Amino acid sequence: MLVRRSKTKRITEWMLDRPARVIVASFLFIMVVGTILLMMPFVTNSGESIGFKDSLFTTVSATCVTGLIVRDTATTFNTLGRVILLLLIQVGGLGLVTIYSFAVSVFRNKVSVRTRVLAQENSGSFSFAELRGLLKTIVLMTFTFEFIGFVLFATQFVPNFGYGDGLFKALFTSVSSFCNAGFDLMGDTASGPYSSFVAYNGNTVVMMTATFLIFSGGLGFHVWKDLIDYCRRKIRTYIKHDKKERTNIHMKFHTRLAFIMTVGLLVFGAILIFAMEATNDGGLTIGNLSMGEKLNASIFQSMSLRTAGMNSIDLLAMRDCTKVLCVILMFIGAGAGSTGGGIKVQAIALLFSAVKCDITGKSEVVIHNHRVSRSTVQRALTIFSLGFLLMIILTCVLSVTERDLIASGRFTFLDLLFESASAFGTVGLSSAATPQFSTLGQMAIIPVMFLGRVGPLTFATGLILKETKKVKSVYPEAKIHLG
Repeated sequence: MLVRRSKTKRITEWMLDRPARVIVASFLFIMVVGTILLMMPFVTNSGESIGFKDSLFTTVSATCVTGLIVRDTATTFNTLGRVILLLLIQVGGLGLVTIYSFAVSVFRNKVSVRTRVLAQENSGSFSFAELRGLLKTIVLMTFTFEFIGFVLFATQFVPNFGYGDGLFKALFTSVSSFCNAGFDLMGDTASGPYSSFVAYNGNTVVMMTATFLIFSGGLGFHVWKDLIDYCRRKIRTYIKHDKKERTNIHMKFHTRLAFIMTVGLLVFGAILIFAMEATNDGGLTIGNLSMGEKLNASIFQSMSLRTAGMNSIDLLAMRDCTKVLCVILMFIGAGAGSTGGGIKVQAIALLFSAVKCDITGKSEVVIHNHRVSRSTVQRALTIFSLGFLLMIILTCVLSVTERDLIASGRFTFLDLLFESASAFGTVGLSSAATPQFSTLGQMAIIPVMFLGRVGPLTFATGLILKETKKVKSVYPEAKIHLG
């Protein structure tokens, strides 16, 4: 008995020793609960269990706000099942530690040091001082944006589906869009299962509302907090008529970088998708749409590729060059501290700047007259390398498990790369139809979705048994030729 307690105590202490481990454990816990609930026969329309494998895949995809599915959400799950999925998406988007920390800070008015470290790690906060304000911003901004989206979607869905179904579809779509989850309830409509938004290219309100929510959720909560603080300070100076103070108010560098990169990638992606697909008239592609619908689809798809996972065109029918662009956008992902995944726009900005500075002979990495520490650049490179490695490994595994489907011409190796990038970037788009994959292929996707959500670096550091110690020894410098 004492031995058992001792082992349990050691395991508990090991798990609580590092914030990263608790973050990983929190996601694993909600996945276990979600899998059990979705296995129950009373959550499906047929009254039959969908089985362990499909329940696990769906739960991981919802909790990791990915959106890859092996069962159509609307035709498979009843109202209770859809509510469970909605809660999994909401918890997965915010993060269990964030929700717990916010609840403690509000109701107990006192947050322990360990809890603050956990919340800081999970939210990416720069300091303890700004943590409480950031936690409030995360929760309040989440529900504010989701309510706005709910109202706008309701104006379009209620006339088509009635009050009950229309309002729930509006709520589900709003939460899924803001959390960058990619789940939808359009499978029981005239467009059929797995159809997503293919029937809404001509509905500007639906398309632009979804784009706005995806953009807002993927921008990052740090950015929104800074924007709110910036506007408050500006308004205060206008009230005081203090021009001198007004000129000294600036947005944080992190905010400007995130906003520029997010908008830039949105415009860049939309232009290239429109240019490469405008004349593609195979299947439900952009080439078969009117000019207005082409613009809607290009903008929406460019934004959705940044980890949201909803589609309004046939992805399998896209040209190969467009699929390559999609892989790049999905791998980059959303902003740091957001509901999205990927390696994050800040990381790719740092890497490009590091390459530029190295080519131009600068000894330090400088972005817009701001110096970036080498440790930050190294961390970005580590995230890029681990993410790229995960994506390639999954692609190779799928090329083996799905070799029969490739041989039959159902899809190509590029479609498998597309699937892998979608899984790692927690996007949820598929050009190869995930339900057609073998059991081994689907099971191989699950850990990549999980690692893409918690972050490969967070997961790796969480598994380290001992704290990193500073090396006091002085080693001789190695001379290595490159190129």
